[in-house]
Amino acid sequence: METAKRPNILWICTDHQRFDTLGCMGNPYVHTPNLDALAADGMLFERTYCQSPVCTPSRSCFLTGRYPRTNRCRQNGQSIPKDEVLVTRILADNGYNCGLSGKLHLAPCHASVCHTTEERTNDGYSVFHWSVHPQDFENPNGGWANNEYHV
Repeated sequence: METAKRPNILWICTDHQRFDTLGCMGNPYVHTPNLDALAADGMLFERTYCQSPVCTPSRSCFLTGRYPRTNRCRQNGQSIPKDEVLVTRILADNGYNCGLSGKLHLAPCHASVCHTTEERTNDGYSVFHWSVHPQDFENPNGGWANNEYHV
């Protein structure tokens, strides 16, 4: 497919957020003007279901299109198997320039084990700005060297 005819894709995945915490989904008490504008001008999925309430299995589901029991990533602290193919890898293989800003969270990364970023799988991201949270709880005066919140 020619680059000019290929759609641009902006995939925003917010963390710890239910559907009814957005203004565009009818919540009168929150103000999410930027997300509301993106929803109005783009694609808003209104009938989707989370296959796992836990972070890593949930991400593994929407990035592979497969259930946690099938993609073998069933709990936090567990790495997604190396042979799983992520949608971002498929996009990159088809000419898209994929970038991540935030956390991928498909592998464990505890302060006692890892001080840079989580171990990466063949994820397809050519740009990887990893960050977990603005404060490193084990080192409140500083952050992990590669945490983009501290760059």
